[in-house]
Amino acid sequence: MGCRGSSSRSPMVAESNFSCCNQVTFVQDQVCYPINITPIAGAITQDLYRLNVNPASVYATGTITVGAAPAGRAITVNFLVGGPTGTVIETDTITPGTAFAFTKTGFDTIQLVVAAGAAVTPNITGEFCITPRYPLSA
Repeated sequence: MGCRGSSSRSPMVAESNFSCCNQVTFVQDQVCYPINITPIAGAITQDLYRLNVNPASVYATGTITVGAAPAGRAITVNFLVGGPTGTVIETDTITPGTAFAFTKTGFDTIQLVVAAGAAVTPNITGEFCITPRYPLSA
């Protein structure tokens, strides 16, 4: 996968021949990077992504993969609006050895939350990829 640890930007145009639809140009980014978190006995909250534009104008697709994690530690993905201490608008659970895919709008922060637990090995490993699309015109 060529996107690991990188970012790219390319314009795309949503076109229509219908009179009720306007042509809108989008800029598309892609960001992918590995996840490697050293667990502690307490709960862990790790920001995976923060958006610095109006969350209502961004359309994002992505995946979060968890390859390994300490046994018995629940892992959730939170989508928030209002920054890392804002309002949680959706929570999803992910288990080691699986991937979580999403297509969303209306959020500005994605967090990975690992519940407290006694086991602290192995490290929490995986990959985060997101492709946000930003409109350039309305």
